[in-house]
Amino acid sequence: MIRIISLDMDGTLVNSRFVDKVWMEGVPRLFAEKMGMDFIAAREYVIGEYTKIGSDQLEWYDLKFWIDKFGLSVGKEQLLELYEDEIEIYPEVEEVLELLSRNYELVVTSNAARDFIDIELDGLEGYFREIFSATSDFREVKKSPLLYGAVCAHMNARPFEVLHIGDHYRYDYESALDAGLDALFLHRKGERQGPEVIGDLREAVELIGGCI
Repeated sequence: MIRIISLDMDGTLVNSRFVDKVWMEGVPRLFAEKMGMDFIAAREYVIGEYTKIGSDQLEWYDLKFWIDKFGLSVGKEQLLELYEDEIEIYPEVEEVLELLSRNYELVVTSNAARDFIDIELDGLEGYFREIFSATSDFREVKKSPLLYGAVCAHMNARPFEVLHIGDHYRYDYESALDAGLDALFLHRKGERQGPEVIGDLREAVELIGGCI
């Protein structure tokens, strides 16, 4: 019987625009200003440096690492605050969290670094018993079955008591299933079909047994 619902963050609870702006506009623009470069050229260089590190390394997710690497004269909090107006919670999220929290314990299980989670979930954190960052809390670069097992252990839950919902097929859906959790794959574009595929979080409530 499900008693805990875990939710991904970017692409599930909040739009990814904020994250994209920080990494693909904020860092390159500051680097361009420092070096006296054209923004497009600076962005190409910065993306090239991102690629050299790659998403399998913890540094990829570490904003302070990149600020230091490029010698930018800004704190990570300042950089994040520059784009906080870009944070957009999906329209159904607060209503869904209110409904689900009546019958289930809610947690966030995100790949994002804690710095991003804290600012993106500002105002929503009260719905969650725990908020987990794979990179900051577990030093894991991907949401592997081992990570989900660690989350279950922290929550004193057996895997079959936890349902995870997220928008990445491999890391939110398949990895969760491999760990023994139940899972729903959120595909907001509606291009994928299946009994465990949802188009928004309202559909999750309906599948879980509630109604909006």
